[in-house]
Amino acid sequence: QTDDLIAMPVAVSASAKSMLEKAIKARAEQVDELGGEGKVKPGTQCKNNACSKCYADESSLDQECLFHPGAPVFHEGYKYWSCCKKKKTTDFSEFLSFGGCTKGTCVFTDDPTKKKKALCRYDFFQQGPQVTLSIYAKKVHPEQCEFKISATRLKVFICFDFVNTFALDLELAGRVRPGECSVEILGPKVEIVLKKGDGSAWTELGNSLMAEEEE
Repeated sequence: QTDDLIAMPVAVSASAKSMLEKAIKARAEQVDELGGEGKVKPGTQCKNNACSKCYADESSLDQECLFHPGAPVFHEGYKYWSCCKKKKTTDFSEFLSFGGCTKGTCVFTDDPTKKKKALCRYDFFQQGPQVTLSIYAKKVHPEQCEFKISATRLKVFICFDFVNTFALDLELAGRVRPGECSVEILGPKVEIVLKKGDGSAWTELGNSLMAEEEE
């Protein structure tokens, strides 16, 4: 059945562990240098999606910005924001250039307790009896991630770089052998190996089971 999900075994490479440890140390040192989370360095870019304004001084905290309150959606080759569904493109650079749709005030500091959805490139290739999915996320926090699989479904939640999250929930293009699938967290990416249930060729990874606003 589609929903008989089991957790996949996860291996973490030495390079991934080292990258995360260095990032944790650098983040702690930065907080110390700033005297806490409350101060902002000049030149810091606004955290709101699609706003490119930078912090100059305290007056910047009141400056108006145009941003996308929605989440990025990558679906069937198209890229768009969930708050602007009529404006779509297949070109990633053009997608990044889409101006904001909502007026607000610039935000220059991250709430360390608040996770946010992030853009994450992923692709797959197949070789013989297996399909390999690569998700390009760095500084992944293994204990905050979830990787589940059934014969026909893949469900992934990744937390990386402290506050970024990425999720996938797919009805797979073909059947797999759940007990033989695995995950490895590497320095530059997360690699998921799916063992095919038969010898069929996959023309795509599968169909999204996520609501558009969740993607």
